[in-house]
Amino acid sequence: MTKIKTAAVLTAFAAAAFAVPSFAQVSITDSASCQSEGGTMVNVKNSDYCLVPIRPAEYADPVYDGNQLGVVDCPGSKLNDGKYCMYPVTIRPAPSTEASAAPAVEAMEAVDAPAPEMTRAEKRAAKKAAKKAASEAAKLK
Repeated sequence: MTKIKTAAVLTAFAAAAFAVPSFAQVSITDSASCQSEGGTMVNVKNSDYCLVPIRPAEYADPVYDGNQLGVVDCPGSKLNDGKYCMYPVTIRPAPSTEASAAPAVEAMEAVDAPAPEMTRAEKRAAKKAAKKAASEAAKLK
């Protein structure tokens, strides 16, 4: 009798150790796990999100995980009246606007600067090149 009790207790422990909890949640960490849940990876403001459907209540059981049906809970923003989820995968800080604006300001100042006056030799060379280009264009016609 003790052997049967011991076997029953060991079986119960083994079943409890390997059972999948019903509260297990889907965790999307990369493009492959996003696609396995039926989602598409998108990049918004330098951060990666998985645009994935939200699974209806009748498919909330963990058996349906990974079958391209979507997710049960949405840790991100809900879209389209709660039918889709923007599941955050990788959140990166936005690039600093001050650092990226400095080269643009310098470039604009360089464009706004007046062009230096041409010397007499440069004017003559430009005029000669324009005449040569006009004569070659006339030959092609």
